[in-house]
Amino acid sequence: MNDHAPVIGDAPVHAERNRWLWSAFARSVRDNMVAEFVVQALRIGGMVVLARALSPHDFGLFKILVVVSTFAMLVNEAGIPDALIQRRDLTPAHHATAWWMSIALALFTSGLLYSGAPALAHLMKMPDLRQGMRLLCIPFLLEGAAVTANARLRRDLRFTALAAADVFAEVAFLCVALVLLWYRMPTWALAGGLAARFAIHAVTILFAGGRTPVGLPTSAAARDLGHFATKVLGGRTVDALSSNIDFVLIGRLLGSSALGFYSMAWDLLRFVPDRVFRIAGRVTLPTFCHLQDQTDQLAKAYLNFSGYLSRIILPIVICATIAAPELIKIIYGPKWLPAAVPMQLLACGLLLVGLRLAIGSVYYAKNHPEFDFYVHATRLVLVVVTIFGLAKTGLVGVSMGRSAVEVVMSIAGQWLVCMLLGIGLTDLVVAILPGARLALMCAIAVIAGKITANVCGTQGVATLLLIVGPPAIVYCWRESSTAMRMFGDTFGRRETTPIVVAQELQ
Repeated sequence: MNDHAPVIGDAPVHAERNRWLWSAFARSVRDNMVAEFVVQALRIGGMVVLARALSPHDFGLFKILVVVSTFAMLVNEAGIPDALIQRRDLTPAHHATAWWMSIALALFTSGLLYSGAPALAHLMKMPDLRQGMRLLCIPFLLEGAAVTANARLRRDLRFTALAAADVFAEVAFLCVALVLLWYRMPTWALAGGLAARFAIHAVTILFAGGRTPVGLPTSAAARDLGHFATKVLGGRTVDALSSNIDFVLIGRLLGSSALGFYSMAWDLLRFVPDRVFRIAGRVTLPTFCHLQDQTDQLAKAYLNFSGYLSRIILPIVICATIAAPELIKIIYGPKWLPAAVPMQLLACGLLLVGLRLAIGSVYYAKNHPEFDFYVHATRLVLVVVTIFGLAKTGLVGVSMGRSAVEVVMSIAGQWLVCMLLGIGLTDLVVAILPGARLALMCAIAVIAGKITANVCGTQGVATLLLIVGPPAIVYCWRESSTAMRMFGDTFGRRETTPIVVAQELQ
């Protein structure tokens, strides 16, 4: 996988290669963790200010721009970086061909966005969408030019540069959005910030990724990469559709304000799983690809990773769900309180979504990217049918249906992983049971905190502290030793086997 990694051979070489792999994994997790803390500190602070200054309509418009951006980046990449990461041996021709393909796709994407902006704005009945889409064209060109540099950094597990790019991009988003807000341009604030985020991210990646590949594309290299990349593109396309079609349909059928509440609920529930993915989940693709020929070790790594996911995601998401009304009212203001019920109804499905963060990495590592297509195509059909069928029931009914869809698809996706790795669903259940028990204890603690706050009649921050404090104490009490081990593995100077992925592998 890594051009400089030891070649698989006898047992000693295997052991040395795995030691290198787990050390690189730990460094990547460490760098992502530091960057994510910085990014989220900026994002949370900025979004609190923006949420109080802007309307749900503005955030509904922003969500559509995010959806458009997702598809534009999907076309820009077209599975090319994943093909570069998964392929064991790469030549300069592969790198050059991938770069030229990415540039061509970026030009196509930007042209399509510019010309198609009026039609989409008319379709969505959001006139402001037109200029917002056109504002993103140049940043998407830059992102297309950075595709191969990004893949090279991920393949070599050089996540320090990737983490720095995330931080710089978030600073750019916040600065531009606040400046536009200061100059009384609220409609442009979020769109301008999004454009700045993409542009700065791309420039940073281009600078860190080294020189641009030199050479002309070759048909042989295109064929080598194209077979895998096409399957990835198919899976990623239906994944993006199934993950974002609900926002489009809700905005069209229920209006931009309903979409704003739904988006707020979704984003709050996805906050912790998305952070875990940014810190550790996205490192699993190159890591699991290194283990593609060692199914037994890959299976153990996946089960261990799932176990630790459950101990992070389940307690936090369940506690946030129980305390949803208080959290939303205190943090974002009373006008966002209608998002609380959708948040609670979505919770069951999104809990399981958080536990499937690494299933795509297994599909790709085992050379079955088409499994992504099967799972997400089914999910897409179910989401569309659910929303159209329940739209008359309003946001409450739609949220309940979306949650049910995610439960079904999470079980199906995990079953395919178990089949590839030669394990059973019961093995996976056993792996996540400690997290489920911890979540139950934290849930009891947060309920006790809510009761205490009601009895004492507290308001504002005092209420928030009474609700958050008890589950935080329970969590620290139960997980302190594990947290210290993980911290030591991640930030220690000595080379070690990261507990999150590699426990019992050596």
